[in-house]
Amino acid sequence: MSGDLFSASPPAQRITALLDSGSQTRGQAHGSLIAGNGTIGGREVTLISTDRHVAGGSLGVAEAQALSRLLEQSHAEGRPFIFCLDSAGARLDEGLPALGAFRQLYRHMLDLRLAGLQMLGLIGRDCFGGASMLAATCAQRVYSDSSRLAMSGPAVIQALGGAAELDATNAAAVIALMGGAARAHLVPTDRLCEDSFDAYRRATHDWIADCANHVPPNLREQHTRLGTRLLAQGMMPSPPRSASGDLPAMLQEIIPEGVEMHRMDGVLFGRNGKTSPNAFFGFIDGTPVGALAAWTLAGECLAMAGERPGEAVTVFLDSPGQAPTYRDERVMLSEYVAHLALVLSSLRLNGHRVTLQVLGDAAGGIYVALAAPAVRVLALPGANVQVLPPAAMARVLRRHSEPGGVEDYMRAGVIDTLI
Repeated sequence: MSGDLFSASPPAQRITALLDSGSQTRGQAHGSLIAGNGTIGGREVTLISTDRHVAGGSLGVAEAQALSRLLEQSHAEGRPFIFCLDSAGARLDEGLPALGAFRQLYRHMLDLRLAGLQMLGLIGRDCFGGASMLAATCAQRVYSDSSRLAMSGPAVIQALGGAAELDATNAAAVIALMGGAARAHLVPTDRLCEDSFDAYRRATHDWIADCANHVPPNLREQHTRLGTRLLAQGMMPSPPRSASGDLPAMLQEIIPEGVEMHRMDGVLFGRNGKTSPNAFFGFIDGTPVGALAAWTLAGECLAMAGERPGEAVTVFLDSPGQAPTYRDERVMLSEYVAHLALVLSSLRLNGHRVTLQVLGDAAGGIYVALAAPAVRVLALPGANVQVLPPAAMARVLRRHSEPGGVEDYMRAGVIDTLI
């Protein structure tokens, strides 16, 4: 077995190879994923493994609902949770229902990660889109040289940015950008190993053996680490500037008079006075969100955390999704998106009422990162929610998708309330 490739093996074989001999309960199939329980080094664990031969290992409604249940059970029983991921991300052909189900799944994962559930991501061949957000939320990731992880896959980056941004047919360039070695180099606790059963098993055993020392993420330390990475790549924060005079008319009606709003690196932020404590944040420029913008918004949220318990937090969104650029993938955009989602979830768990208001476009991982932590997601007139930007959908599905209506949004669970 040690001579076989871990990343190329069937999902049930990966699970069996990782578990102690004879400990595995009968695996259960949920669409593109297989789930199993057993022991690793004598420790009870839960594992899931996605099947790249079933819809590219993508996660639709059935997979998201099953994963939510398994995560809850794992937390209740004190079992570490292991993701064996080889997945294209959300199930695009299921449309908005898949996005709504992934929103609920990601909310569970964020809350349980902050509650101390130990999660490990074992990356097979591909880990794109929503799957990369699951991996980035884990305490640790294990890669091989065959692994590729990114918010946007190579074909999507080329489709939206052109071959000058990334030539998806240039395997060496793709691996240099988003391959396992490049990703493991960015995070000191992540691990690069051979693409073999023995190597992945050893890495998993080492992680399990150290589980007693794992603690929930320190978001402030994580924020500093991610900021240092941006600076190393020349991505410098800009000085804030006043935005109160050029807000869209819709926001002028929503944000109370007297609140001083600012913009910085594509982020809107401002806070009300002590008599009516409310904080306002958002991406409202109608442009894709990159790592610097996600980090900036997370930083503004961390700055207010703990100052005024119970302060309401309103987040506005008008963005077609994450930035599909070489520059943003070079710093591992997935980790910045997951970090922002964890920060917003921590605000809600610490008594802040977090609301997302969609006032324009909303799509992909940026929508999920803001919607999953929110108590409610509201659609303002002009809201347009999609799984991915239309150009990316057309590139992947090779057909154009029709925009949904308000009833579609609410039925799919991507919007809770219409204003």
